Amino acid sequence: MFSGKTVLVTGGASGIGEAAALRFAQEGATVVVADLNVTGAEKVASAIIAAGGKAAAIAVDIASEQSNADLFAECADRFGGLDAAFLNAGILDAWGPFENYQMASFDRMLNVNLRGTFMGLKAAMPVLRPGGAAVVTASLAGLLGLPAAIGYSASKHALLGIVKSLAEPYARHGLRVNAVCPGSVLTPMVGVTDALPLVDPDALDAPVYRGSLAPQHIAEVALFLASRRAAGINGLAVPVDAAFTADFGDANPE
Repeated sequence: MFSGKTVLVTGGASGIGEAAALRFAQEGATVVVADLNVTGAEKVASAIIAAGGKAAAIAVDIASEQSNADLFAECADRFGGLDAAFLNAGILDAWGPFENYQMASFDRMLNVNLRGTFMGLKAAMPVLRPGGAAVVTASLAGLLGLPAAIGYSASKHALLGIVKSLAEPYARHGLRVNAVCPGSVLTPMVGVTDALPLVDPDALDAPVYRGSLAPQHIAEVALFLASRRAAGINGLAVPVDAAFTADFGDANPE
């Protein structure tokens, strides 16, 4: 799907970002693996190169406007632009009851997940080639409330507002922007430190009903949204949640 194209993946050192970077490379892309953890990004880039692909690792702090600007400037200088940007980087730094929630955590959630991704979308627009696309990682917590992580949920709700609002200006530049909204995913964010192996996407097993997903489940949707196969999709939030939002689950109406 991405032969001859250049793709940026932020948060590419682990989890969903790592799976997406590897899959973009398998589909022929030159992959820019960007992360605050540059050692992890270099490891993923090296794995891509060892498998016969093309990749580069770049350090980025998405919470910094200058770091975002430097990242996209380097993509323009080294690769002449981008065909897709998967703005996946984000954090979850507080989990607990509202009564104990600290304003410092709330501010950090908004600064990284919301402001940081907004700055990435702004910096990406002039670097993306016509026909290109941006995809952001939002969350099921951007569609539903999450009492145990209010700042995280607030940041992801607001991020979806940005994505929908940018559909028109992105379209004016011949571009698209969409969000993928994962449910529970087995990544370092939830304490799963070992990367799950990739499988042939045509042999990817479905998770159990309302169960946890592998990072690759999210990566495959991100690849589709970033590709020309999704040319008719713009400004959309796509849940990938193992049917979590499909019904009331175990609720008994009696």
